[in-house]
Amino acid sequence: MLYGRKCHALICWDQVGERVIEGPEMIEVTNAKVAVAKEKLKEARTRQKSY
Repeated sequence: MLYGRKCHALICWDQVGERVIEGPEMIEVTNAKVAVAKEKLKEARTRQKSY
């Protein structure tokens, strides 16, 4: 979930012939990237509040 809503994303952005990550592996990669993004936003908010 992002901003309280489920994320909607395109499943395949690869060119023809490229490997496509599917299933649980794709979900793990996406969740890891979302977690990193949330952490960076949290750090930015904390820095902004300290001013």
